[in-house]
Amino acid sequence: MSRKRKITASAAMVLGLSLAGAHAQLDQPPPRETPALTADEVSKLKKDLTITRDRQNSQVKAKEATPAPKKSKKP
Repeated sequence: MSRKRKITASAAMVLGLSLAGAHAQLDQPPPRETPALTADEVSKLKKDLTITRDRQNSQVKAKEATPAPKKSKKP
């Protein structure tokens, strides 16, 4: 391994270790006393996401099924 590669590898390792150390020192917020969403809100959100996903999938399928317009050759 060349000297330049060794230096680069060492620098990357040091940077990675310093970032890992910084991440470990982050303060965590206290746990929530109440859930962020109620069961009804979660159910409605899942339903809305499913409807949106299905609509997007059908749009993609329709676009893929439509043949590309033929290019006319100009003389």
